[in-house]
Amino acid sequence: MKKYYELTGMSCDECVNSVKQALMELPDVTDAEVKLNPQGVLLTMSESIDTSVLQGQVDKAGQYTILNSIGDGNGVDEDTPIIERKTSFSNTHPERNDRPFGIDHEPGVQ
Repeated sequence: MKKYYELTGMSCDECVNSVKQALMELPDVTDAEVKLNPQGVLLTMSESIDTSVLQGQVDKAGQYTILNSIGDGNGVDEDTPIIERKTSFSNTHPERNDRPFGIDHEPGVQ
């Protein structure tokens, strides 16, 4: 399972490395993608880990704060509506099927 958490307190690449190293020490964390801008971490875990446990690990790395998770780490929040597509652009513009990219020839070929 993947979860994304916001972080605060990081200011450099060394901060990123410290936070990642601390989180990777947890047995249920299989990967930690820590980003400086925007500050956050995408954790891949074998089981869900309570935020207080994550904060305890982050405290070992320095004065950082891990906030509650946002979404499920796959780019979809639980409250994101599912939108079903009725048509596609190629269905409504069949002329595009003959000329990919809207050009009459292959790129680089005259």
